[in-house]
Amino acid sequence: MNLERLNQEIKNCKQCDLFKTRIKIVPGEGNCKADIMFIGEAPGKNEDFLGRPFAGVAGKLLDELLNGIELRREDIFIANILIL
Repeated sequence: MNLERLNQEIKNCKQCDLFKTRIKIVPGEGNCKADIMFIGEAPGKNEDFLGRPFAGVAGKLLDELLNGIELRREDIFIANILIL
C-alpha cells in the first residue's frame, strides 16, 4: 500500500471516536524509505491542530534529540499509532 492511499484511508476512518472531533488527519511524515522510524501515541491536541506527528513539546524534544545525532526529520519516518 502506498502512503497516498493510506492517508486516504486515515481520512475516511471512523473506527474510533477521534474522527468526530479531529481538525486534521495526522499522517506519517519524513522519508518513507528511511532505516529509522519513530512511532508516537495517538495524535494529541498539537498534532491534530497542525496535522503533523510529534508537534508541540514532544516535537521540540524530538528535533533536539535528532539534532544531537546529526539527523533531521527528513532523514527518518515519523508516525502515530492508535490501538483500538
